[in-house]
Amino acid sequence: MLIKKITLLLLAGVQSISANSNLITSLTEIVNQVEEKKHKHKKVLNYAFKQRMRIELIARDAILLSMNLNNDLYRKEILKNANLFNINFTKLMESKEEIDTAERIDKGFKEELNKLKVTWLEFYKNIQSISDKKKNKEALNFIEENNMALLNDIDYVFTTFIKAYQSRDKLEASMNHFQTVLYSQVGKPRMYINKLVKERLFMHTNIHIQENKKTLDESIKKMDKLMKGLKDGDKELELNGTEDVEIVKQLLVAQNIWEEIKKMVIVNRKLTEKEIEELVNKNNKFITEHTKVVELTRKLNDM
Repeated sequence: MLIKKITLLLLAGVQSISANSNLITSLTEIVNQVEEKKHKHKKVLNYAFKQRMRIELIARDAILLSMNLNNDLYRKEILKNANLFNINFTKLMESKEEIDTAERIDKGFKEELNKLKVTWLEFYKNIQSISDKKKNKEALNFIEENNMALLNDIDYVFTTFIKAYQSRDKLEASMNHFQTVLYSQVGKPRMYINKLVKERLFMHTNIHIQENKKTLDESIKKMDKLMKGLKDGDKELELNGTEDVEIVKQLLVAQNIWEEIKKMVIVNRKLTEKEIEELVNKNNKFITEHTKVVELTRKLNDM
């Protein structure tokens, strides 16, 4: 928005001194091209963030189904997120222009994208098989064991997309890099919260206890570091922090919910059904409140 406003002011100045109309037309076209490129860049970022979050939600709800907790609700939720993921994934596979752009910087991109398609379709088939009120332990196990592989493939695809849309202009590339990093980092807590709740539920159901305990500890550390970095800044995470009153206030709301969740997941014992229900509710509440942080951050930093 900032670049567009400045350019429009320049255009107004050019017009005021009766400049060549061809120059005005050319400048206008440049502005429109830059804005269109930014629109696509934002679309790719938004898609990536939502898809990562959905995969972890699907894995979490698969575990809850395997525990026979509120099955009707979690069957509905897992299918809803799977359908949303599939709709967006189908749109991606039909986006020839975006795929061709990514292929120019990574010659193996289309091949990797097709591999992801095969993985997702198998994943989706297993989700559908447990969403029709039939107990399917094999499908649940498949989802639990393969969600991280799918998540890694998604990260590769969108990292490549983001690189493909980076500007060759050094100043613009620097501004885009700052914005991309900020938007990526501010969105991550929603994925982390799903991931660490999922890891705690894995431990509860005696699935790879030591391995999931280790990854849970790592997830907690990453979450603490990221939440602090969003407010105070963190050089390693390339975050400058924020002093915006609204964002700081909303970060505090999300932080308080995170502290409550952290206390629950570090408990070294089996959780009761009531505690699991409370944990899932707080998980969902965190996503709702932190999404407000994401929206405020984008509103403040959109250029």
